[in-house]
Amino acid sequence: MELNKFIEKRPFLFHLTDQKNLQLIIKQGRLFSTNSLIDKANKEEYLPIKRRKRLAHFELDINGEIYSIRDQQPISEKSLKKCLTHNWECADFYESLNSRVFMWPTLDRLWRHFNRYVSENPIILRFETNSLLQINQNVKFCRLNSGATRANSYLGGKPPERGMETFQLAVNYTTSISSVAEVTFENECILPETFCLSNSPDGIWEIVNLLD
Repeated sequence: MELNKFIEKRPFLFHLTDQKNLQLIIKQGRLFSTNSLIDKANKEEYLPIKRRKRLAHFELDINGEIYSIRDQQPISEKSLKKCLTHNWECADFYESLNSRVFMWPTLDRLWRHFNRYVSENPIILRFETNSLLQINQNVKFCRLNSGATRANSYLGGKPPERGMETFQLAVNYTTSISSVAEVTFENECILPETFCLSNSPDGIWEIVNLLD
């Protein structure tokens, strides 16, 4: 996949987060994966979270700064076991998920995710794709909603396969741009100087300037 063509067809990337995280995100100028935050916290009690399903939201404390981390309820472990490749176990897949920052490349994908958490009044961050990819080389693309293991009738009731090749570099992504379901950044994502915020996918977008 050619990145220039992806940027042209997907000019914005969207990230959903808890309102409580916003000031920390602006302060840090970065989005961190769950595993990166656990490493920063340096607390032994958090370590098991890296390799198991999060059944509920939880708060992670890093020197008194509290990050709200979402659950992974859409993952059915029973279904996940049926679709893993490369001799992976569920714990391997959770660690892969938890080591990434996730973005949605379309409003349709954003709406599906937003509707699940709308009662919690989440905040949406909107970035220009070109700006984001210029300053982050650690990007990989995924053709499915990696955190939702829905059965697929075309696959005999199994979810699509997941494993070592679920997240791919652009050069290795051979299917169409329209098939990209997630854009992910390993460990962390550096934010551009300006981006936008809204409390709804079709809401009014507020400009944030990190240099202010």
